[in-house]
Amino acid sequence: MHFELASDFVINDTLKPHVGDNFRVAAPGLPLHQCPDTGNAIYPKIMTTGSGNGIHEPAFFAKIVSMTGKDKPKVVYIGTPFFDREDKFESGTKSFRAIGCRIKRLMVAKECTTPSPEEMRRIIVDFPDVIVVSGGNSLFAMLRWQSIGLDLLIKEAALKGVVLCGGSAGCGCWFDTMQTDSLKPEACKLSERVLTELSAEERLNWSFVRISCMGYLNAFCVPHIDTKGTNEVARVDIAKKMLLDAQLESGMENPIIGFGVDELAGVVYEHGKVTIMSLGKRKNGIGEATCHILYVDQRREVMCIPLTPNTGEAATLEELIERAMRSVEALQSPLDLIVSEEISISHAVHRRGVSGAVDWGLIEATAPVVKTTEADAPLVADQLPPLPPPPSHPHQRTPSNLLYSPAPLNIERIANDMNATTFEERCATPPPPPHTHQRTPSNLQYSPALHNIGRTSEDAHGINSCRNDHDKVPVGELPPPPAPSSVGLFHQGRMAAVVEQHNPNLPPLFPRGDLPAIKVCNSHSI
Repeated sequence: MHFELASDFVINDTLKPHVGDNFRVAAPGLPLHQCPDTGNAIYPKIMTTGSGNGIHEPAFFAKIVSMTGKDKPKVVYIGTPFFDREDKFESGTKSFRAIGCRIKRLMVAKECTTPSPEEMRRIIVDFPDVIVVSGGNSLFAMLRWQSIGLDLLIKEAALKGVVLCGGSAGCGCWFDTMQTDSLKPEACKLSERVLTELSAEERLNWSFVRISCMGYLNAFCVPHIDTKGTNEVARVDIAKKMLLDAQLESGMENPIIGFGVDELAGVVYEHGKVTIMSLGKRKNGIGEATCHILYVDQRREVMCIPLTPNTGEAATLEELIERAMRSVEALQSPLDLIVSEEISISHAVHRRGVSGAVDWGLIEATAPVVKTTEADAPLVADQLPPLPPPPSHPHQRTPSNLLYSPAPLNIERIANDMNATTFEERCATPPPPPHTHQRTPSNLQYSPALHNIGRTSEDAHGINSCRNDHDKVPVGELPPPPAPSSVGLFHQGRMAAVVEQHNPNLPPLFPRGDLPAIKVCNSHSI
């Protein structure tokens, strides 16, 4: 029974029940045919790009023509994902028309335009050197092709050496699975008209889905991975969640690999090997367009590793995956460096993804990765701004110089202070070092503020209210206060206090003009 849409407007309700259908026509990643006598394997020849019309970029178009071995290859255009729209046919074949290619158009989106099986065979198998698949609604195209047997004819053409190409939907359809926006409300034939009738909220109210495809490349394809959908959701974030969910469902012993393609990146698959091409900078001007390997590591974190494009090297998908994994293992504490579209390259931001997952995605792939110590995250050379010079007063603990923080605190000394039962025990410290104001772990135990913190307003009346009754000491018996310092901390029983005092000879602890008054509060509220 042939699948056909009943409407050119609302189609997502019709498509949604088929999200889990199986559209594979080949064993993922295996050759289409292998001769039992010679062992020679036949793989499909594929050239795809992240964006729908990317194949018309001069570098990509020249590669497609060279893969056919002809100056003017014969072309078949399949516009099923765009519901056989006339304007998409014109834009999707412009480069081939410009060099004088013969072009045939296969229209199968509607039953009334679908040719007979014999005619389809002549068009798809016997005629072309190149088959071009448009962008658009991938799920609809998979359903329609399967229902009329077009998917099997395309496989037969691939066995004869016909080059398969396309972008967006025409990119993901050749993989085992793909991420698609086929359920968004405007993913129909009359998309412009639908958009005028939708509210802003309705335009955002849809989700990406993961569907199976023809299975020539054994990976989960994510076209446009460097962009957001019309629902304002980053495709890379959803791809990682989809990959993690699929991996946990199938089990960690069966790795599922993602393959992201930037809009201005291209993928050449020939003789079972992959070559990555790039047109240079991404459309947002940040980083070089490339492809990315995504996988779930043993910590159940999703890694997204950019590949180096334009090397001319061809490698199997398994080799690319192994290299990507080794590059992460070489970094003992990998942390993703994702470049946001709203900020410049010099203000890159660190971000983690699904379930604490690490995103390695969307950085300039050719930039060398350097590492200073085991505890440091990897930094991308020449992308981060230079570190500021050390502050003139290294003891000034502000956010601007927190980077220069010394070694960990002297926890043992702090514990001894907190266990002191009398004021004298707490104050019994060795003589202070020459610079008592420098608040570092090495001289934390000499802080004179520990002597002075208990002198509250009640001390002036002869009673120290910050101690238990058995610790009360007359004011006259207290030791003389030491010189003012920048900060101190005293904790005893249920009371705590924080004091900041001013010393004009020292730089301020906080970069502000007004100094806080003495605050005494219950320890439960600290």
